Amino acid sequence: MIIPILRKTTFFALFLVMLLPVQVNAQTSIAVVDVDAVMSQSLAAKSVKKQVKKKRDSFLATVKKEEDKLRKEMKSLETKRDKMSKEEFVKKAQAFEKRRLEARNGIQKKKSALDKSYSTAMNTLLKVIFEVCESIAEEKKIDLIITKQNIIVGSKSLNITDTVMKRINKKLPNLSL
Repeated sequence: MIIPILRKTTFFALFLVMLLPVQVNAQTSIAVVDVDAVMSQSLAAKSVKKQVKKKRDSFLATVKKEEDKLRKEMKSLETKRDKMSKEEFVKKAQAFEKRRLEARNGIQKKKSALDKSYSTAMNTLLKVIFEVCESIAEEKKIDLIITKQNIIVGSKSLNITDTVMKRINKKLPNLSL
């Protein structure tokens, strides 16, 4: 009766030992980068933001000017309405509507172009971050670099964001739209 219990206990103990993770002798070197910080605080990112602000301000001034011009034209058309024939008014109203739509389309194209150039510049910055991280990993024999956003808890000594930031600022001090 004791022998079957010992067999079951021994079998259970061996089974538990098999479930335990096997300890690997090799050390895995890990580092962490705060990509969001680099994407917002690097010299290149600040350069892009400054250019976008300048172009957006210019764009908004152009839009305001165009809107004012269209409002003035609309008021003028409204005041002259009584002095025109119905056909002439319809013709001028259609021409006005056509100009208004052309202005709106032009504004949308300019906004899309600005958004596209911003995206292209930020993608370029992201590629440079990747390249810099690759070179740091190679130099320091780091096996894995992960973003800070994917970490819940970790040692601050794993953070290489400052090194990445310095190298990016040196490699890409400004970035054009």
